[in-house]
Amino acid sequence: MTPQARIAYNPQVSVQQSLPPSSTAAGKTRVVRGVVHGLLKGRWQGGDRLTEIEAAGRFKVSRTPVREALVELAAMGIVELRRNCGAVFCPFGEKELGDLYAVRSLLEVEAAHLAATRMAASTIDRLRGDFERLRREQIPDRGWCLDRALHSAIAEACGNPRLTGEIARYRDLVQTMREAVGGVLADIHSTSLTEHLGLLHCLHQRDPAAAGEAMRQHLAQAAESAVKALRNLRQRR
Repeated sequence: MTPQARIAYNPQVSVQQSLPPSSTAAGKTRVVRGVVHGLLKGRWQGGDRLTEIEAAGRFKVSRTPVREALVELAAMGIVELRRNCGAVFCPFGEKELGDLYAVRSLLEVEAAHLAATRMAASTIDRLRGDFERLRREQIPDRGWCLDRALHSAIAEACGNPRLTGEIARYRDLVQTMREAVGGVLADIHSTSLTEHLGLLHCLHQRDPAAAGEAMRQHLAQAAESAVKALRNLRQRR
């Protein structure tokens, strides 16, 4: 095991600045995002240790949200919780990132399949209009706001609350990764826009098989881009 890692709280991360430390939920999000940002940027390696006390001090939160954050990170394979030792970072590189997207694909392909016959027509039309406006005005989906709105709407429409909840967990983690890599992903907005419109067309046609396949292809491209972004990010160190 490498020497105990020191957490470098980065006050420049806007998502962290906006979180009130008195809120348990917000504090948990602060810790999760801060840890993922540092892991992606190579600040920690597999085997590095993270204790509740150290995390609470560095991220300016109580130990309760730290504990909840570590449990969530452990459920996603980011850390391993060890008795009387705290959390130990698992190796996280291109393979692990690919595995994460593979799980996300399994969940969201099924959600798209189910949502194709359940999603409200008004929701589909609204999202199509929003994405068409981006294409017409040639502007990026800043902050991935519409991307998140589409994936959330599909998850909510699938009719399976447990599936919706699992998708939300992975969606939040993916968004945190996007924030960490920043401009490295900027060049894939146009590709994602085309894929999103294709997915919405399948949903509009009420075609479960086509919707599931469109989602599968979209997330395969997203996984490839994420791995490339991680590689580029770590090469900059």
